[in-house]
Amino acid sequence: MAEYSPKTQLYKGKLHEYCQKHKIQLDYKDVKVDGPPHDRVFTVMVVINGKEYPPATGKNKKDAKEKAAKAAWNIITQVSKQQLLFKTALQGSAEIEKPHDYLSLLSHYGQKNKKKIDYVLKEECGLPHKKTFSYVCKIDDKIYGEGTGNDKKAAKQAAAKCAYEQLTSEETSTSKEKSFLSGSFMYIPEQRHTPVANSANSGLSNSNDMSDSSSAYGTDSSSKNGSLVSHYYHIIVTFLFSPRRENTPKLAPTFSGAQVKEENKYTKNERFISDFEEIEPVGIGGFGNVFKAKKIIDKNSYAIKRVKWNEKKIHREVQALAQFEHKNIVRYYTSWRGKDYIDELPLFCPKSTGVSLCNRALILAGQRPRSDLLCDCLFIQMEFCEKGTLYDWINKKRGTENYQAESLIKFRQIVTGVEYIHSKKLIHRDLKPLNIFISSEDIIKIGDFGLVTSMTDDLRTTEKGTRLYMSPEQITKGDTYGPEVDIFALGLILFEIVWIFPTCAEKYMVWERIRNCKFPEEFNKKFPAEKLLIEKLLSINVAKRPSASRVLELLKLVDKKNPNSARTY
Repeated sequence: MAEYSPKTQLYKGKLHEYCQKHKIQLDYKDVKVDGPPHDRVFTVMVVINGKEYPPATGKNKKDAKEKAAKAAWNIITQVSKQQLLFKTALQGSAEIEKPHDYLSLLSHYGQKNKKKIDYVLKEECGLPHKKTFSYVCKIDDKIYGEGTGNDKKAAKQAAAKCAYEQLTSEETSTSKEKSFLSGSFMYIPEQRHTPVANSANSGLSNSNDMSDSSSAYGTDSSSKNGSLVSHYYHIIVTFLFSPRRENTPKLAPTFSGAQVKEENKYTKNERFISDFEEIEPVGIGGFGNVFKAKKIIDKNSYAIKRVKWNEKKIHREVQALAQFEHKNIVRYYTSWRGKDYIDELPLFCPKSTGVSLCNRALILAGQRPRSDLLCDCLFIQMEFCEKGTLYDWINKKRGTENYQAESLIKFRQIVTGVEYIHSKKLIHRDLKPLNIFISSEDIIKIGDFGLVTSMTDDLRTTEKGTRLYMSPEQITKGDTYGPEVDIFALGLILFEIVWIFPTCAEKYMVWERIRNCKFPEEFNKKFPAEKLLIEKLLSINVAKRPSASRVLELLKLVDKKNPNSARTY
């Protein structure tokens, strides 16, 4: 593994991903060049959304850019006033959670509420000496969770955990004021990586993929699977939303017969307010916001994406979504135009592997930054995915073992969705874990079609997408490209979910090598079949990359060749 340690911290890569994720403009400005021809000194500065950062010098332009990126990165990640607010809330809270016995929790729930709890074996597969079990948890004949494990007890425990999380989520949504002490469960700190997620947030995502190996609070959030982050998040929200007890002076008399309509603090759009209730923000990005909202008529929850009106880009996304009807594609319901504010992403935010604590807590508290004027917006109503993104799932699995069988199940669903997109003569162009969502039924849903394009176009725009997952032909200016760009991204995604790095920092250190099919030796030995498939997907020669349909066939061969891979599809 020593060969994978880079000499630099790759701050350019970190900064680029940060700006891509939050959809803000990143530029490098050449300030000056000093010195004689044989001993030049280059000075470069980073410019983000027009804001200039301190210049840096180097013996060549590449070195100067790296140093300038480092200077900008250090400023962006420094402690801000917003972080100080959270540190106040976090003082005295250093408790680390212990694993919970979800089987016992559900048993207690069943006894108290007179519910029948059953665990049904759904599948048993693998070699005799290396079996994988899959159980579903049923409560009064309704399936609440599914889990896999190397033995029956572990699989039941995983299913119980999934059911517990769904039940607690339901109880929270039906009565936010109730404590679990007075309800079905006794309160325990959340272990889930993502308390809320949505199917439309990709570039508006909650997740911050730019985390270093340690969080803003000095703790490795990734290696602890996000549990401490979730625990802190609960403390922060409790701190921010505790009922105010001050005696507020009354400025006018109140009359018991008068009905006063409470103003919604997240939107001014009349249709949004009249058609939906329980509107909760779940994501902020450079181009818009995403909300979870319950429709008043059918009482179902949906993801509502609110974006500034940009005729070409927005039309492209809505038109793509409207024609899709597939189990592995985020479902589109309707859209409308109207006036509203757009919440803007704070530039300085603490880092975490899940929901940005700064972003999430501030917008929930109604203290989020917002544009000053009403603007023309488009609202897109879509399927809401309770289990968040594939990126969240990856973070949850950091530091764990034996997740590869589940990874292959998810990957097959991703490829099935891509096959469908390509069958419509469209290219996604921005496939990445943040744009892939997971429903409450644990079904993969591909979303965020803001960059989708037709295969019939003669020339596609270069530099569209997230550079970490871009194919070489997407990056090269002036080249035409086709659906093979999505296949290249699939290769990177497959590696990332089969070989999950302990921290994001380790991923960035070796990512360029992975793109060039230079994998860790341990990976080559442990997953030879997956290695061969990924090499095909990452082929520099576009003609050698298999189609999505062919990838599905090759996955069956991976299943046969690799004894470590449970055949579950």
